Amino acid sequence: MSYPMSLAQKAARGALWTVISSMGGRAIGVIGTLIITRFLYPKQIGEVAAATVLAMSANWITIWGFGQYAVVHGRGDKALEVTWHATVAYAVLGALSLGAMALFGARLLPYLDAPGAAAFLPGMCLALYIRRLGAMPERVLTRRLQFRASGMALALGETSYAITAVAFAAAGFGGMSIVIGNLVQSVVAVAILIRAAGVRDWATPMKLRAERIKHMLAFGVPLGIQGIAGQAARYWDRLAITYYFGPAATGVYNNAYNLADVPAIQVGEQIALVLMPSMAELPPERRPRALERSAALLSLIIFPLAVGLGLVSQPLIAILLPSNEWQEVAPLLAVLACLSIFRPFTWVISAYLETESKTNRLMALEVAKVVILIGGIALLQPFGLLVASSSVGVAFGATAFAGVVLVTREGASPARLFVGFIQPVLACGVMALVVWLVHDGLVALDLDHPGILLSAMVVTGAFAYVCAALVFARETSRDLLTLLRKALHR
Repeated sequence: MSYPMSLAQKAARGALWTVISSMGGRAIGVIGTLIITRFLYPKQIGEVAAATVLAMSANWITIWGFGQYAVVHGRGDKALEVTWHATVAYAVLGALSLGAMALFGARLLPYLDAPGAAAFLPGMCLALYIRRLGAMPERVLTRRLQFRASGMALALGETSYAITAVAFAAAGFGGMSIVIGNLVQSVVAVAILIRAAGVRDWATPMKLRAERIKHMLAFGVPLGIQGIAGQAARYWDRLAITYYFGPAATGVYNNAYNLADVPAIQVGEQIALVLMPSMAELPPERRPRALERSAALLSLIIFPLAVGLGLVSQPLIAILLPSNEWQEVAPLLAVLACLSIFRPFTWVISAYLETESKTNRLMALEVAKVVILIGGIALLQPFGLLVASSSVGVAFGATAFAGVVLVTREGASPARLFVGFIQPVLACGVMALVVWLVHDGLVALDLDHPGILLSAMVVTGAFAYVCAALVFARETSRDLLTLLRKALHR
């Protein structure tokens, strides 16, 4: 006899599926990116990164919470009307903003000391517009709590990107190989999403109503500003690095940031994508407890990945990247890995406040993050790239703390949130001590080959963290194991 799944089990199952598929796809994407370093120099990748950030900026400025609005308000007999309004907004506004950037964005690049990026800008704008067409099918699937197709789109999209980009890079296409890879990735991902969601639920023409547009904008404009600021905090540092240090430094920084981002984006963000629709299903009085539980679970998962990545950065990069200027990625990776520590709280808080339709507060948090990040890079750039990159951790940490203060005023327990944060931190401290002792012990024995160091540090660190987590975070560990067991059983 089968029994219906609880909401927590549905969320856990969806999170498990998206994390597994995301990690698999991202692993392939990372491997492809690392192989590309054999064919491209940091300056080439830096120029593509500058063009990509400008194209993404044009994309963000016309995404005003339409997808979130469709998830939160597109239910019952209003579903088709709400979703159609969001679909039209995505398509029309995206064509205007990305089209304008493709035509005129090259005029901005000389100010960033990256005029060579102009060749890549139109192709990146087209890739983002294609991907934009899959936004509403993906939101429809999210609203149904159906995450399998989204996971497959991500995994197969990353795979197609890696294969295409590496093939064209090996054939001598330079930075354009990355653009072509992005185009193929977008087409593959959108095709999978549309096939899974169908067409009716997001593309059934309905009469456009002024009242619906006003309601959508009232909900979405603060969320859109928050989204622009959030993406700016994630990507505009590349523009600042290009301005102060040049495209070659941006190429090194971009690779370090992408590797540091793996725990946050490919694990934490995939879980966080499940939280918003799951919280929307809960009655308001149960949401603060769900917030506390989610923050504790995410911290338990993400913290060791982020801290561990920083600990093993030197032997990892020695193995993965060529023995040239790409080795400069290692110290940057150690510094940037800290950003993943703070993101679990940021995403859980965002999901909670979006569900409560308190998007103005999210907007303020994200704007503050951008100001701290870009201001920090400008202030610290005289001390070099490594010191300037520490602004990332400062910006994410400060706004995560401010977000916790905000939600405690909404009913969440500050004591439970603190415990959920500090327990995995203590376990990470044990892990770091063990890894440090193992590293120094092996070096003292002249067993300093990067492969030996990396293997030993990863194995002992993982074992140490699991043991420490079962001591310091016993209740949360049991909760996580229970949810995973039920999700796997289903």
